[in-house]
Parts: sequence; structure tokens; C-alpha cells
Amino acid sequence: MQSSLTARLAAITTAVLVTVLGGVVLAAPAHAATTYKGVLPAGTTMVAGDQLTSDNGQFRLVMQGDGNLVEYGIGNVVLYASNTTDKPGATAVYGTNGVLTLRSGGKAFKQWGSGANRGLGLILESDGSIHSVDTAVRVLWGIESFQNTVRSGTNIMPGTVLRSDASKSRTFTMQADGNLVQYVNGRATWSTHTNRNPGAWAAVQADGNIVVYAPDKRVLWASSTSRAGAGSLIVQLDANVVFYGKSDTRAWSTQKVTGLLWPVASRSITGRYGDDRGAGHTPRYHQGTDAGVKTGTPVYASGAGSVTSTVANDKTFGNYVVVKYGLTTVLTAHLSAIEVSKGQLVSPGTEIAKSGNTGQSTGPHVHVETRVNGTLKDPLTILSFR
Repeated sequence: MQSSLTARLAAITTAVLVTVLGGVVLAAPAHAATTYKGVLPAGTTMVAGDQLTSDNGQFRLVMQGDGNLVEYGIGNVVLYASNTTDKPGATAVYGTNGVLTLRSGGKAFKQWGSGANRGLGLILESDGSIHSVDTAVRVLWGIESFQNTVRSGTNIMPGTVLRSDASKSRTFTMQADGNLVQYVNGRATWSTHTNRNPGAWAAVQADGNIVVYAPDKRVLWASSTSRAGAGSLIVQLDANVVFYGKSDTRAWSTQKVTGLLWPVASRSITGRYGDDRGAGHTPRYHQGTDAGVKTGTPVYASGAGSVTSTVANDKTFGNYVVVKYGLTTVLTAHLSAIEVSKGQLVSPGTEIAKSGNTGQSTGPHVHVETRVNGTLKDPLTILSFR
């Protein structure tokens, strides 16, 4: 957890309740909605419109009027949802046994926790994770939600922690002392050196500039990328924090960029991006680049990323794998074997598959497709040969 559970005990027992008119709901409640700041005390029922926020308000767990319990992050990005929109008017009950239950019509239809211990509070942490703790201030269970991407036009408030993934080993933290710091495996690898400015915050501005402001709005640090335009700041799995501007190009990063690699140890190209495959082909123009290698050749990850799809026996691609690296995804297809699973973290040396001749293939090869922010690109302009 990002803060000591022992230190949170006082916050739990003196949790602040703020009454607001309305809330983030699909159907307006008849009551004045309640906001629980930092901690939801044991024995509390959340009805439509009620919400639990992190201490600085960056993360919100909302009991919506449609029955869905949803966590929103910076910029109202959905980080977690119970997927129960078919239960309008449902309530969320955090019991004294430490169990969180969704109820409708007097019946429970979804729950978290076992009830083996006495609950004390449900904490929405500064990194977006949700933890239930018992009276001894020990974690009973948790939802390890996180946010790794922040869009332009939003702020990163003091205490907020962005993470590349659920492991918590790669973080980007706007510390309470005013320092914006990148941590890798608990070690600071980059910072703005703006400590001794408690209350400072970071703005990911609409013009593409990333700025750390003092409480009196003095500029303490800036990335000097105001010409990049609106884009995304991403805490990546390759231990880099990168800002991509309006053209999806890398405008700023905390670490030196080494680039992404070609998936096989071969420079043989048997089909190029954009080749006209002739009338009757769908799509007619080749969307990737083909690596001419024999069946069984090792296929590797292109960098540090996460597997987003593994598909077997597709009519067109046969067996294929999709891996995401920041804004870039790499698809490798016509494989004879898949050696990774969805959600798995990979590095440049990870063997993810074996090449093959599956699907609509006229011979052994690996079909390689690259997309940047969803847009097809020529793989040979994105990936470097090994």
C-alpha cells in the first residue's frame, strides 16, 4: 500500500463525511448524496449517488443509480466496475465483518471478502487501489485497480500515484513534498527536484506542456513541450514515463528511449506493408509486413509490454498474439504455437510464440502488424531488426 495502515487508523475512525447535492449517477437519487473521504467505515450502506474518494479526490468509487459500482480515476477514466448495470437502485453495504456486498430487493447478488475477520474500514488509496482492513489494521482483501495514463487537460494532485500495472514496481508519484518522482522497484530513477514545496501539483496541460506548480501557482518545473499539443502521459512497462503529443509522437520521456525490436532474429522480408494483393483480397492492401522464416522459429516480444490478446484458430490469422508497448501494439500471426497468456508481462527477451503457417497463409512466415494509438503503421518504420 502507498501509506502505512497504522497511520491510516486515525483517518478511519475520524472519516470525514461531506454532503453534496447530486453525484455521478445515471438516475438522480431522491436523497442528498454522501461523499466519504478516504475511508468508508464498517457498517456503512452506500445508496445511489454516494461515493468514496481518495484523500485528495483523484479517485472515486461511486454507487451509481443503475446498480453499477464504478471507480473513476483522473479525467473520469473508468478503472473498475462491478458490471451490474441491470440492478437499478442497488446498494453497496460494507459490513462490520469486512465484506462488501451489493444488494437489490433485499438480496445480495455480488460480494468481496469472506467475512472471517471484523472489518474496520474500506480504504480508497492514493494509487487507485481499494483495500478492506480489519480492526488490527491488516488488509483483508483488495481490488488492485490502477491508472497508468493521464490525458492532457488534467492535474495530478499531491499524494497521487500512477502505476504501469498492478505490480506497483513502476510508479510516477506527485509527492506531498512537491517532488514529482519516478520509482522503479522502490528506487527513485528520475525527479523534478522540486521538494520543499508541500502542496505543489502537476498539470498535464492542453498544449502538451507538463508543469509542476507551487501552491501560489509559481512554475517550479516544466517539460518545455508546449508545442507537442494535447496527448497522453503514460507510465510504461519498460520503466519509462512518456508524453505522446497530438501526432502520437514521443515528445518527452524520463528515460532514454531504446526503441522496439523486430519479433524474429531474421531480416528476411517476403511481403511489405501496403502491397497490392490483387482484386478479391480483403483487405486488398497488405496491412503488415511478413518475416520469411521457417516453421518453429522463435518469436520474441519487441520490448517491455503486456499481452492484450492471444487467439487460436482464427480464420484469417490462424494463431496470433497482440502485445501492447505504450501507445504501440504489435500483432504477430500465422503462428504454430502460442507461449504466453493474456495479461502476461513480457520483455525483449521473452519468447512469446513459434512461427508457423496457420490461417490464410501461403507458406511459413510471421505476419507482423503495428498500430500506434489504434492507427496502422508500417512495421519497418516502428521496429528495429535484432
